[in-house]
Amino acid sequence: MDTLINGSNGVLALLFDQHSIPAWLAALVLLLLAAAVLILLVFVARHQRYIERTNRELLLANRRLSLATSVAGVGIWEWEKETDQLLWNPVMYRIYGLPPERRLSIDSLRAWILPDDWQRMKALFQSALSSGRNELTFSIIRDDDGSMRHLHATCHWVHTGRRHRLIGTQVDITAEYTARQQIYREAYQDALTGLPNSRALRMQLHAGLQQARQQGLMQGVFFIDLDGFKKVNDTLGHDIGDLLLKGAAGRMRQVLRQTDHVYRLGGDEFVVWIAHLRQDEITVLETIASKLIETLSQPFHFTPLKSGEVECRVSASVGIATSPDDADELEALLKAADVAMYQAKKGGKNQFRRFQAGTAVEQQAGA
Repeated sequence: MDTLINGSNGVLALLFDQHSIPAWLAALVLLLLAAAVLILLVFVARHQRYIERTNRELLLANRRLSLATSVAGVGIWEWEKETDQLLWNPVMYRIYGLPPERRLSIDSLRAWILPDDWQRMKALFQSALSSGRNELTFSIIRDDDGSMRHLHATCHWVHTGRRHRLIGTQVDITAEYTARQQIYREAYQDALTGLPNSRALRMQLHAGLQQARQQGLMQGVFFIDLDGFKKVNDTLGHDIGDLLLKGAAGRMRQVLRQTDHVYRLGGDEFVVWIAHLRQDEITVLETIASKLIETLSQPFHFTPLKSGEVECRVSASVGIATSPDDADELEALLKAADVAMYQAKKGGKNQFRRFQAGTAVEQQAGA
């Protein structure tokens, strides 16, 4: 300020000497200059205080956000594509069971993410590049204790100049996932054998029939009843009967193809769904039915805790119905397979029969 005033005085003196302007005008100019400098200094001081206050508020907001994400269990991560630098907040390290000082890259995550989920994760990154925000539920194996955890991730790309950053969140949903699985098992899974139950059968077969109509494909349904199961249950007890049902379910799973489905309706009744067959594949149904009868007719051996080895035998009567030839609706198709099963029992058991409309057995079963 002193330098500015001294300089202004020099200018004023020069003006006085040269008599170029009146003294009062020079003084006015000097006063205006001093006022401008004072206003500038006040503005700079206020701006400095604003920056300091903003920085404090930003720091406080970051601390609040960090606390909130920590309490809520929200992991926040950021990956810079050009440098492959991966940054995690403390929650992410806790989720994965890793020490905070561990240096990470995006490829290093393969060590903890399940292989199939890793491919889905890479696809998520790629799709987020074009579609913006994206999300995925996947599973990991924790580094510290080897436990499996189920996570829900979101991410989106941020572009600044030539740099590309992927920013996202991850939340541990293991408890919620486990609860949903338990609800599903109770609603759609047979508690004894672990097979899907009748509710799952009706839901999935209904959807399969609709899809088959659109694609012009056939559906095959087997109705299976274990011959002689009641005798086993009555003579050897319900514990052996339960072991027999579980053993039968396991054998059917082994015989069926990966695209086939087996359900337990209740008691000793099962349904097999052979999905999406072409007309030239109709003989596949009889081949599969023969394999089921063969494997179920083999003796079962069990060793209960309180007794020695127990051997029991059953056989299987299998009824076969197809859609759309025998029926095109869910309940009608199941009914046709059930009727064919009664035809197999009447014919001597331990065999399969294709559905034949208008038989006496059909009329008796429908009564």
